Amino acid sequence: MIRRGHGAVLAAQLRRGRIGWVAKAARRTLALELGVARGPLFATLAVTWRCNYRCTFCDLPDRAHGDPPLATLVERLELLERRGALAVGLTGGEPLLHPQLFEVVAAARRLGLLVHLNTNGSRLAAERVAPLLAAGLHSINVSLDGARAATHDALRGVPGSFEQIRATVAALLADRRGASPRLGLVMAITASNWREVRPFARLATEWGVDAAGYLPHHDFVAGEPELSAARITSADAGDLARELAAAAAENAVVDNSDGYLRGVAPFLAGATTPQECSAPRSHLALDPEGIGYPCVPLMTLRRAGVPAAELDADARRAPRPSPADREEVCRRCWWNCHRELDLTLRRIPATA
Repeated sequence: MIRRGHGAVLAAQLRRGRIGWVAKAARRTLALELGVARGPLFATLAVTWRCNYRCTFCDLPDRAHGDPPLATLVERLELLERRGALAVGLTGGEPLLHPQLFEVVAAARRLGLLVHLNTNGSRLAAERVAPLLAAGLHSINVSLDGARAATHDALRGVPGSFEQIRATVAALLADRRGASPRLGLVMAITASNWREVRPFARLATEWGVDAAGYLPHHDFVAGEPELSAARITSADAGDLARELAAAAAENAVVDNSDGYLRGVAPFLAGATTPQECSAPRSHLALDPEGIGYPCVPLMTLRRAGVPAAELDADARRAPRPSPADREEVCRRCWWNCHRELDLTLRRIPATA
């Protein structure tokens, strides 16, 4: 049931001889499975709300009022490391819009953190690839919401973005050393693009990336309790489930676990999801204002936040979803990184 990407991380660390890191990750994962873990296993740091896209399901760019300076972001990385995080995902907005992102990556590496980058792939011109890779990323996910330019560009509202991503992926693959950093494409599935899930996996294979992942569309609009506005019919849900299963069977590049893929179509058809989630114990997300949240969805919806200063002052303090959030948000969430960990830890049934 383990997500393929989790296994790839462990294998890469073993190849690098980081036995201590692997042992710590194994102990922490076992503690999570037993329900006795404290502190995040991994963390998310949003370095900016700014974005050059204007997706209809997202209001993050409207929140932007300047970027946190490098010194502040380094302090937040140090907080995450003190809290026990073994890895950090850098996100936004579009993180590559932060003028000192490469220095942020290097700082995270100096702290011993694994570093992952989520990007829309539009702000990485060829001349920026080499310094980004030199900073020491372990993995990169690029959002690509369809197998055709027309589909992706319409969803993202930026003509030409599909071809820009194609060029970005080619540059990353050409400049990296061996298989590092691990490069993946991620498709957010909606009512308008779900028929392209199999072509998407084939495209990822053709482009030569290491991973192709799926997640259902979630709205990122603060104050909206309904996370997914991209509902599909029950008939379409059956077809989508079969297409996802076929995509995974036909393309070894597909990264998601089978259990996670089985949950995508029911979610988009309106089914509620298990309320139990490991995120409040396994994760910590910090937004650009320095507010901590138990997970990425609650961060984007601005729920249950705790200022970083309070988290730093009390090692036992941690953001927790309220009872209302558990019902309104957690039961309407099938976010890949959190739910995949739940499945790995067997916190939720594999047939969810």
